[in-house]
Order: sequence, then C-alpha cells, then structure tokens
Amino acid sequence: MHLCIDGGGAGSRDGRMTKLLAGMFVTLLMACGGEKETTKDVVDDESTSKAVTKTDSSAEGKAFVIADLSMEMLWIKPGTFEMGSPSSEKDRGGDETRHTVTLTKGFYLGKHEVTQSQWEKVMGSNPSHFKGGDRPVERVSCTAVTSFCEKLTELERKAGRLPSGMSYQLPTEAQWEYACRAGTKTAYTFGDSLTSGQANISGGPGETTAVGKYPANGWGFHDMHGNVWEWCSDWYGDYPTGAARDPVGRADGSLRVLRGGSWIITADYARSAIRNRRVPAYGYYYLGFRLSLRPASK
Repeated sequence: MHLCIDGGGAGSRDGRMTKLLAGMFVTLLMACGGEKETTKDVVDDESTSKAVTKTDSSAEGKAFVIADLSMEMLWIKPGTFEMGSPSSEKDRGGDETRHTVTLTKGFYLGKHEVTQSQWEKVMGSNPSHFKGGDRPVERVSCTAVTSFCEKLTELERKAGRLPSGMSYQLPTEAQWEYACRAGTKTAYTFGDSLTSGQANISGGPGETTAVGKYPANGWGFHDMHGNVWEWCSDWYGDYPTGAARDPVGRADGSLRVLRGGSWIITADYARSAIRNRRVPAYGYYYLGFRLSLRPASK
C-alpha cells in the first residue's frame, strides 16, 4: 500500500496537521499487523511470494532450509536464457538445438545434490554403492525419486512448513540448465573448459565425493557438473526449434532426462548443454538427483 501525501502548501499549520495524520495512519496500520518491511520480491505464485518475503530487492541466492533434512535450497528468479549449445561448441550433441527459453515463474532448487543421510531420513533406507552420509544418494531410479518427492511433500505439508500450492519435485530440464548456466553461455559454468579440480569427473577420485567439495557456480550451486547424473522431470525428446516459455518436455515417453555428468565420465559429457536419458526404473551408482520446490504440477 502506498500513502500519497500532497506536499503543496496551505501553510505550515496544514503541513504539520498532514504529517500528524500520516503518522497516525501508519501507526494504526502497524498495530493492525501491516507489513513492516518496505520492499518485497514480486513472485508469480502468491504462496511462494509469502515464503520469500525479504528486506532486500532480490531473493536470488537466499537459502530456504528444510529443517529436518538440513537441506538448503536457493531461490532462482524468473528469466530468459539460451538453452542448448551453439553449432560451434566442441563435442556438442545433435539433440542440443539452441533456442530461447523464458521461465516466467521463480523456483527453489537444492544447493547440493540430495545426500544419502537426507534420503535415509525420508525413505528409511540407503541404496547407494559408495556409502557416506554427505555423499549424494545414488543407485536411485526416477520412479524411486518421485516417491521421495511425494513423501517429503506430504511430511512437510503435515508439519505446516510447505507453502500452499507448492510441492517438492524434480526440476524441469530447462530449470536445471538455467541454474547450471547461472547466466553463462560457455560450455561449462566455469568457462569453455573443465578440469577434475573444478568438478568430480574422470581423472578425479574415481567415486562420488561429499556434496559441496568442489567450487559453486555463480549462483551458489555445487556439483552441477559431475559427481552424479541428475534426474529431471521431462520425458526425453527433441527440443522446439523456436522460442519456448516454461517448457516441460513431451507429454509422454519412455525415457527420462538426465543432466550434468558424473564422476565416471570425461569433461565433454559434463557440459552445461549435455543431455542423457534412461528408463525411469533404471538405477545405477552414477545416478542421483537435486530437489526443486515449485508450484505443484497439474
């Protein structure tokens, strides 16, 4: 609410009276539970906007924590980017057609890949081959990951910690790449080359490592390249040839998308635009995921 006061002059007495009335009005608003903060983020979803009210001009990079899991999620505001790779990019795949994508709604995304300890707290078991509470959970199928998301959503909703209309889900392929690029247009978020000192890829330890060990990208996300391939919600298919708004992939299919590469592959298979796919029931020791929080899918 904006309070407009005419500063024009009918004399100092009228000016003092105007200021007094304005002060009384603001005090009354605060007493009745009015907003104390002077600025708020404008977010498309009303429930999300309540969850990300801030005292600064942007929620981007601010953490939302799932307390029971000690899981940090970072807010990503809406924006437009070039998805896919240019024809000049070395080692590009034929399914990486470059196109403009606009994401009209902001969303939260896990700062790290979901860990084994986080998975175990929700699901009661640990299927991983390379054991370690702070390592990413792996050997999880897309089907099992969907069950994790549904169960966590229900637990957090019952606890009263989930904004209305929101749910925990896999990110869409477009959301994943948007977060991975973090405003860059190069082959990797770190530039046009990637070393085993920047990401857990071939030439590194030869197994998964604790999340957050390698440098974060410009928006604060770790392991967007390497460690484990990450499931996305999309069915695998061809990209659109023109611009797209909030793409969610094909309506159906037989293969789910994987992004980011893993500890077992070379750098060219960890590029920001690289696409992989597997049947939803497939689980192996290089497959994991990253959690998103966004409006429930319809």
